[in-house]
Amino acid sequence: MKNKTVKIISAIMLVMMVLFSMSNLVLAATTGDPLDPSKIQGQPSKASDKVNEAANIILGIVQVVAVAVAVIMLIVLAVKYISASPEGKADIKKSATMYIVGAILLFASTGILEILKQFATSTFGGE
Repeated sequence: MKNKTVKIISAIMLVMMVLFSMSNLVLAATTGDPLDPSKIQGQPSKASDKVNEAANIILGIVQVVAVAVAVIMLIVLAVKYISASPEGKADIKKSATMYIVGAILLFASTGILEILKQFATSTFGGE
């Protein structure tokens, strides 16, 4: 089950990265000689603006859901740890280690997506 969740989160992050890269690569247009790369200029597009808006909304939702799930899981693990017997605490510590790794991956992936979005926007133009 844990591997399936990691695969799903990875797939969602990959789709979002593709959306960000697609929305910012639409801005190139040529003026004059198409073989002269120095004459390529970016022109804003309504389509790229709409994809950017949709990607921003999706990224915001993913970040909010990720934080909510992480906090709820932390609370559940804390309650289990407090109410567990000494033998059960060892099992909960193993779960807590997996939780910490998962939370770090979750927050790192949303942070990396945000950095990539800002980089693509500043490099290729846009909002």
